[in-house]
Amino acid sequence: MALLEETTWHPADLFSDNPGAHKEYALVVLNQPMELLPSLYAKIWGNAVRKVAADGGANRVQDLNLSSEGHDLGVDLIIGDLDSIIPASRQYWHEKGVDIVHDSDQYSTDFTKAVNNIWAPEKSKPMNIVAIGGIGGRVDQGVSILHHLYMFQKNYESGKMFLLSNEGITFVLRSGKHKIKARENFMGFGLGKHVGILPLKEPSVITTTGLEWDVTDWKTEVGGQMSTSNHVQEDWVTVETTKDVLFTIDFNIDGHNNS
Repeated sequence: MALLEETTWHPADLFSDNPGAHKEYALVVLNQPMELLPSLYAKIWGNAVRKVAADGGANRVQDLNLSSEGHDLGVDLIIGDLDSIIPASRQYWHEKGVDIVHDSDQYSTDFTKAVNNIWAPEKSKPMNIVAIGGIGGRVDQGVSILHHLYMFQKNYESGKMFLLSNEGITFVLRSGKHKIKARENFMGFGLGKHVGILPLKEPSVITTTGLEWDVTDWKTEVGGQMSTSNHVQEDWVTVETTKDVLFTIDFNIDGHNNS
């Protein structure tokens, strides 16, 4: 099959002491529960060069800041139709001098508005985006977030996008060959062993190495075969895919994986 140039991924760099080794990133905070350790969010915030809250995401950061273990996590911008940010949160951020931008376009989501602000055409320097939010709760909202990952990641020219949930990290592998650093740990926090390769957009044919159950020229599709609950066996995992697929891997905190 025709291949694109191999793309290399370092998803655990979010927690590294030297995240710029591969590429800078910005944060988009969605209106979803933030249930990782506050110290981990502090590390992510410290490594990010820009932080944008998508409407009610501002509530979530405020809640974390006001919690017993909270840190003073800031945002540079709050953007959206502002139907979710609560008055107390709006006042909290206004007093900190944060820009709050009302965008009334009902044909784009708050997630889209935040991403467009970071990946605006006039910003020529590539910038990775880490979207903080889960896919739990309502099914339609969870599917919408995955839909947005596909929609935004049409190429890697603007940067790569990662979805950071409370359980793991997810990103889009476009058609071609990918090399993923799947074993990495920083100060007791790193990537886990559980991997899924999900062809949600359309059927694909994949070949993998570095997993417990590797496959070769294996057709995968929703309603057919899918590589879920696979296990990392090597430091590097490779995935060769004919169509775009989602790659998801869980977290390992202090040596404990989810079973």
